[in-house]
Amino acid sequence: MGMDGWTNGLRAIIGGDADDDDDARDRRRESRHDFCGHKVIIRQRRTLGILHLKNVSSRGACGITDMPVAVGSMVFLELKKPHFYAAEVLWVRSLTIGLQLVRPVKSEMLEKLHATHLSAREERERKEMAL
Repeated sequence: MGMDGWTNGLRAIIGGDADDDDDARDRRRESRHDFCGHKVIIRQRRTLGILHLKNVSSRGACGITDMPVAVGSMVFLELKKPHFYAAEVLWVRSLTIGLQLVRPVKSEMLEKLHATHLSAREERERKEMAL
């Protein structure tokens, strides 16, 4: 485990304050795409769960799940059916988890996934407004 993994593990144990969120954004290597409301399957060994995504970058993801995971464990995300992407759990805070993908997602695929997510969200909002 590198220094980043060690410090993230320490932060997960002791927590942090509001200023830590600003610092975390400054440390990010990749821009994040908003995926709020998007659900994906998360798998760890034989256990399946749902991850409610918050954001995704080509190298990682963040979201909420009630599936118990530990810092340092490996999980698999179904970002694009039927393909699962391996990721390491970098931090856990309550039900929110931060993941680092083992292999980066190609930027073209990430852009397509994000565009599909945005159009689906707009369609849901249009249907809600019509009711």
